[in-house]
Amino acid sequence: MSSNNIIKDEEIFLKEFLKDFYRKIIRIDHHSRFENILIDWIQDYFNDNNKNSEMILKLMENHKESENWFSSLIGFFYEHDISINDNNTNINNKNDFIKFYLLSIKNYENKKLTYIIFDKRNLISKSFESANVMSLNQFEYFNGLLEINLRKDELSTIEKYFESLNNDSNKINYIKRKELEKLNDLDYCYQYGLGKKKDEFKAFEFYLKSAKEGNSSAKNNLGYCYQFGIGTEKDEKKAFEWYLKAANEEDLYAQYNLGICCLNGIGINKDDEKALEYFIKSAKGGYSSAQNILGDYYQNETEAKDFKKAIYWYNEAAENGNKFAQCNLGVKKDEVKSFEYYEKSANQEYLNAQYELGNYYYKGIGTKVNKTKAFETYEKAANKGHKVAQYYLGFLYQNGDGTEKNERKAFEYVEKSANQGFLYAKSQLGNYYSNGIGTEVNKAKAFQLYTIAAVGKHNYARNSLAIMFENGEGTEKDLEKAFFWFHKAAEDDCRIAQCNVGEYYELGNFVDKDEVKAFEFYEKSAKTGHISAIFQLGYCYVNGIGTEINREKGFETYNKAAEDVNVHNYFGKNDKETINNLNQIIYWYYKAAENDNNFALYKLGECYELGKGVWKNRVRAFEFYKKSASQGFIYAQYKLGHCYEKGFGTDMNKVKAFEFYKIAATGGNVDAQRSLAYLYEHGEGTDKNVENAIYWYEKAIENGYLDVKENLDILLKQQNN
Repeated sequence: MSSNNIIKDEEIFLKEFLKDFYRKIIRIDHHSRFENILIDWIQDYFNDNNKNSEMILKLMENHKESENWFSSLIGFFYEHDISINDNNTNINNKNDFIKFYLLSIKNYENKKLTYIIFDKRNLISKSFESANVMSLNQFEYFNGLLEINLRKDELSTIEKYFESLNNDSNKINYIKRKELEKLNDLDYCYQYGLGKKKDEFKAFEFYLKSAKEGNSSAKNNLGYCYQFGIGTEKDEKKAFEWYLKAANEEDLYAQYNLGICCLNGIGINKDDEKALEYFIKSAKGGYSSAQNILGDYYQNETEAKDFKKAIYWYNEAAENGNKFAQCNLGVKKDEVKSFEYYEKSANQEYLNAQYELGNYYYKGIGTKVNKTKAFETYEKAANKGHKVAQYYLGFLYQNGDGTEKNERKAFEYVEKSANQGFLYAKSQLGNYYSNGIGTEVNKAKAFQLYTIAAVGKHNYARNSLAIMFENGEGTEKDLEKAFFWFHKAAEDDCRIAQCNVGEYYELGNFVDKDEVKAFEFYEKSAKTGHISAIFQLGYCYVNGIGTEINREKGFETYNKAAEDVNVHNYFGKNDKETINNLNQIIYWYYKAAENDNNFALYKLGECYELGKGVWKNRVRAFEFYKKSASQGFIYAQYKLGHCYEKGFGTDMNKVKAFEFYKIAATGGNVDAQRSLAYLYEHGEGTDKNVENAIYWYEKAIENGYLDVKENLDILLKQQNN
């Protein structure tokens, strides 16, 4: 290939690259990481075209019009170390990138690219985040090298237009249009203080002059000024009028603005049909915000619902860099595509997308499970105030997923989320206060938070509030209120509450005993995989509680507990300790079905007391201990005494505690001997009797319980005195 052809090819590539670079900047809608996206785009662009970025940089630097046309691009390359190496002799200091930006500002034709680069960092995001938008459809013309239209839809139109520039009248129109555009750009500089002292009144004055001369962008921007009172008094009717004038001249932003006005009744009566018309016009012209709105419309409007059209417009908007559309496309059934869209949207700092991306990393949806990445993306959204991300970040800190375990941090983030009104966080914060996670135990605060979340219809909070009423924690014990909140949550299909309501009916706690109803609630809860309900349902089948005896069905139900996917999802498939506990409790349920089952019943009580393989449940533990104790099992008799003494799973009753301790102590249980001695010493549940207290303390010491020797010594001294 001849050198002339090579030069021509290089020239063509530079033209296309500079044009596409401009277009890419404008297509990126209001995000602070636009530079990172541009850097990635440049690398991909060069890879797709088999070009070397270092070679392209040299071509731009050595071009005869380097200072006029490429200085801002070269500045961008040097600022971000694109293709810069230590052997580059053109620039001695890589930090001199600012000189190239300043060079471009000296030339008006090039300086607007520099303005746009800096503007993206500071201003565009602010103007585009409001409902209505400014027009930014400047044109650039570099001595015949190329015409750049910052609106995607007009790129080809402008190139064709310039083919007809030999016509003198066209040249005159072009010159006039350029003058008006320079005037409009000057307005923009005054409005935002770009290279000029900020002066909104002067900006309005120039917009008005340019608009009256026929510049459509200025007309739209003038409407924007009237709508928001920039450099003039606020006047929504005049805003609408100017938007309409610009829209009639095919200004995409003005068409979009008219859609917003008609939709919300700004400067005109509310008119949804007209709004839709203007959004369609703007969307067809390529404006991504209008395209995204159409996606929303076709997805959510009942009468106009059209999933295919919704996907079409979301795709159009997403391809134009719209972060909201990219996030909306994240709900697609294709998990890999969904992940990609969430990632694109998250890279544009869209908080909802960052939160969703965290979910995808955490669960391995459309990508490999990566708890560290999940933590990082949740953290980004959480630190910018996303309340749901704050809530999940708290969970990661609590469990040490993707980061070091830090309960204090967990508490802080969940508290932030709760302070923003997120009910799940309020409920979780109640849990933290109740159990002293990341803070001191405070049952009163836990009760308050559970109450707020319960009233807000959060079912876990309803269930937790019921437990506090049941146990008298943070409030007075009240079984009526406990049953009320259990039942409220059960009605909303809360599986934990359904199991608890079943227990109330089975045992006749507060309500009349009704084993049939108990069975029904256990069955509902068991179907969702609630482990305690599964075991209790099996127990009902084995023992004929609320249903006919069906031991085979009962054993089958026990076995299902180890296989149920919901159980594994809750406990974790690889949690060996939990799986072992699960197998243990299944074993004891089998043994409890045998005739000589007092030890098995005792072990089941222990499982429920400690929460091994099932949820902790003092009431259920008490019931199993009681059944075992009734068969004469000494350890169960001691446990029953302990439950009565402390009010665990039943009402506190020191007299009954004394009775069961005495039975177990006489049978040789050392824990019962110690506890019985204590009751005699303090006169609880019986008359105070120092001699009997000394006797049972001595018995406990004889059996190896040395911790009570100090108690014994004190009583012996008192006796001697």
